[in-house]
Amino acid sequence: MNRFVLVNKNPEYKGPTTLRGPKFLEKNMEKQANEDEGEEQSENDEFEDDLQLETSSQDLDTEDEMIPSKLNILPSMPSDDAPMRKYSFKLKHDESGNILTVHHTVKENGQLLRIQIAACCFSDQSNKLVVIDKRGNIFVFDFVSKRYWRLSIRMPKAKLIRPSPLHRNDYIVGNKLGQIYTIDVDNSIVSNCGEVCSGSIEELSWSSSLKRSRKYTTLMRFGREAVLVNLETLRVSHQLEFDESRYTLKFAGYLPNSDQFLTCFTNDSLHVWSAHSLDTLRSALPIKARDRRLRLLSAGKSVPEITLRGPIDSDVEHELAFECQDHDFADGLLLGYCFTPDGNKLCLSTLDSYFLMLSTASFDLEKIYRLSDFVLKTMAFLVQPKERILFGITGRNQAVMLDLAHTDQKLIVQRSNATSLSLSRDGKLLSIISKCGEVNVWSTCSLFNALQAQTNCITKLKCTIKQLPPLPTCTVSGCMNQEVRHLLKRDRLKAMIKEYGCYPEKYRFLIWTSLLEIPCNGSQFQSLIKLGTPQNVRNQGRNLQIQNDAHRRGVIKVWGCLSQWCKVIAYANFMPHLIYPFVKQFPKNGLVAFEVLVSLILNHFQLWFEFHPLPPSNYLAMCENLLQGSDEMLCKYYKSLEVTPKEYAWSMLSNAFAEVLEEQQWLILWDNIVTEQTFFPIFLVVAYNLIQREIILRLPDKQAIVAFFHDQNPVDMCKLLCKARKLAAKCDPTLHPQRFIQRFTPIPKGVYPKFLKYPSEWIEQQEEQTDQIIKSHQEIDARIRELELEEVKMMERLENGLKQEEHARRVKKMEELYAHTIQREQERLTCQRKMLITYQMEVRKRKSEVIAKLQESEQRRKVMEMEKDIDLLMHTIERERRRHNQEMQLAEDEIHNQEMDLLAQRYITECEGAPLSQKFYDNIQKLSQERDHLQKNLRKMTMEIVQPADSSSQMISPLLAFENSITEILREFSDIISTDRSGA
Repeated sequence: MNRFVLVNKNPEYKGPTTLRGPKFLEKNMEKQANEDEGEEQSENDEFEDDLQLETSSQDLDTEDEMIPSKLNILPSMPSDDAPMRKYSFKLKHDESGNILTVHHTVKENGQLLRIQIAACCFSDQSNKLVVIDKRGNIFVFDFVSKRYWRLSIRMPKAKLIRPSPLHRNDYIVGNKLGQIYTIDVDNSIVSNCGEVCSGSIEELSWSSSLKRSRKYTTLMRFGREAVLVNLETLRVSHQLEFDESRYTLKFAGYLPNSDQFLTCFTNDSLHVWSAHSLDTLRSALPIKARDRRLRLLSAGKSVPEITLRGPIDSDVEHELAFECQDHDFADGLLLGYCFTPDGNKLCLSTLDSYFLMLSTASFDLEKIYRLSDFVLKTMAFLVQPKERILFGITGRNQAVMLDLAHTDQKLIVQRSNATSLSLSRDGKLLSIISKCGEVNVWSTCSLFNALQAQTNCITKLKCTIKQLPPLPTCTVSGCMNQEVRHLLKRDRLKAMIKEYGCYPEKYRFLIWTSLLEIPCNGSQFQSLIKLGTPQNVRNQGRNLQIQNDAHRRGVIKVWGCLSQWCKVIAYANFMPHLIYPFVKQFPKNGLVAFEVLVSLILNHFQLWFEFHPLPPSNYLAMCENLLQGSDEMLCKYYKSLEVTPKEYAWSMLSNAFAEVLEEQQWLILWDNIVTEQTFFPIFLVVAYNLIQREIILRLPDKQAIVAFFHDQNPVDMCKLLCKARKLAAKCDPTLHPQRFIQRFTPIPKGVYPKFLKYPSEWIEQQEEQTDQIIKSHQEIDARIRELELEEVKMMERLENGLKQEEHARRVKKMEELYAHTIQREQERLTCQRKMLITYQMEVRKRKSEVIAKLQESEQRRKVMEMEKDIDLLMHTIERERRRHNQEMQLAEDEIHNQEMDLLAQRYITECEGAPLSQKFYDNIQKLSQERDHLQKNLRKMTMEIVQPADSSSQMISPLLAFENSITEILREFSDIISTDRSGA
């Protein structure tokens, strides 16, 4: 998984910027408004004119008369001279809980035009509702003062609106162009604006602690990107970036009661980000957690299930099934999200009809709900009671109210066209925007009371039903009891149809089955189903252009049973068009649809297959004869254009008049057909031509006439039926169809009689020819396969021969190439060997030089170490010598002092008073001798001749000086001694 990072936007960021000033607003709003003129005109063509504004007697339509038709109104400061005009409105007292319905209707070119609502929201105090339509008009509804007003500014292409957390009267508006505005609804001004992106802003959220943290940051999602925007400056601070090649962003929003925000991607992974460090804190995979929980679920337990349809609504099950045409399963299963009122749980809805509740603290899966027949696109929890009442919009655009504590309790608030919803902060009001261009405001208290009342009523009804004995069944899908059938007599029903022209819608199909005396042969019908669908029916069934899959399957099922009952029906190409209208009226009851068609084929359509596969010429001839007798001019006109009964009669009969009549008219027509005689459709065909004769006579050519009988045209059913009955009453007996068409015969109980009025020999020949053709095709296919095998073998041989030849040629070329390559490689190797030898010699030389240098370096190192050792030894010896000399010197000095003391004593004692020359004569003589010896040695060494006289004179002078000094010392010594004695 890639790591997602938030990229800080530096000042040089060239993307979203903030533009200020009225010029920016004027330019953008004029451009948006001009673009909206064509778009809104096309969008609003589908609105109905009979919708009324339900706010007060002085409604929005009168107020819209003051709105100029031009859409380039610019934001402006309201002047004191022209204050905003406010209008009063009243809240409705509706038992269903709908207290207000707002729509914007204007008059343009003399016609009422509905403008769709783009967005709405409640204020933080839940006392105001702000509504923006798709032309950018902004309306404010104050529920306290019961007044509303329109702002003098416009916000074209608005996508969403939220109350600003910074100031009480400010609202934040985001549009489809990526622009964001801050508007003041009390003063009708734009206080700030900016452009944050290039796409439509889908989500807008901020932290609940925004004011406390003083970081005015909001998270905006536009398409598959998200940015962080400063609410004060409306500038982008950070942008969410990730690898879009693998998966893209689905939704993003702040977690409640925290400074963290949530992102969800198309791989159904959830990531939580820190708004401070901008790092991913944790991630979760709720779909995998759900699947693991379901796998580990014990056999006796099951997840709570919520069902919208009741047990008696099985016939409309397909209407509640979810269609994923607008959703791609490649984008993941997560569809929407919301938080509980206390913010402790994150709720997710999935495309495969599950509702999950996760803890926002740990993202652990806590609860699972199974949505059996719907999915939730948008959700919101009611504040009280917590985590129980959930409002949502289903995949079928139904607004529902669900009780999660009691899953069998639910309430459908709005049955269709709901697109978005929002709850007020105190949870008392609910707003729902509809596709038809209006917004409904509901009281949640009334809705909750209605849910409780409905629950109590259902509980009491169930108790009552349990106490009552079971009633006999009397439904279309089963056999009617004789008492009910006795009441529905043909004479009574004829009088009813003559009086009212049609049967009651509630009992129509019950009356049909009574008139046709449907036996409901269930076992025989199941036997036909078990025989399977013929191949011809399956082949043609694949090409049926029926949008509803359930209807298409029902047509194929009934057609297959009819084909097993009568072979010719499988080859009748018009049968799907004949079957479809009846299957559409009995979508979940194939048995009744089958027996109705069997009864009609045996009676009303008995001559339709006489000349199959050609149209029923006898049946159409009766139509032509009757038309000739009634309107000769129209017949001549048909003949002049070569228009046959196949074009003006069979085109209606073959589809049971379904192409030329709308559904309600078709039901009225068949109310009369099943009541009248079996030949009545012939008179209906003639009557339809006579009623439409003025239009038909003005058609230019045959092609226009053929197209006329395949289109729905306005027709008065009363006139048509009266005309048909008059033709039947006044018809010439010689031309009357009753001579050729048998009277009505019902289907007997327990058996389906065979239908034989078709060319069976032709069918047998057709089947034989089909079998022969199939066999021929099989033989041809077998022969083709044999020839293909032979061709393949020949091609293989040829390919093998060519391959061998090509292989030999390529081998020879390859050998030559290899030989040339080997020779070139040998030459290259020889050259490389020479280079190697040269290189080895050079290496050896360099190696010897290096070794010599290494040896010299080693020797120098050893010499330096030896010199270092010698120097250290010499220093040590010198230090020891100096120490020894110092000790010797000290000892000599001590000895010399002692000798001097002894000499002094001896001198004092022995030779006191004698001259020094006598005292030291012997010593002086020895010294003289030693001096002479030394001088002799010195002469030998220096080879110099020194005069003895000079040396003796030189010797005497120092001796005299020495003697004088000794005498002086002795004298001083004597004085000291004498001084000591006298003192003693």
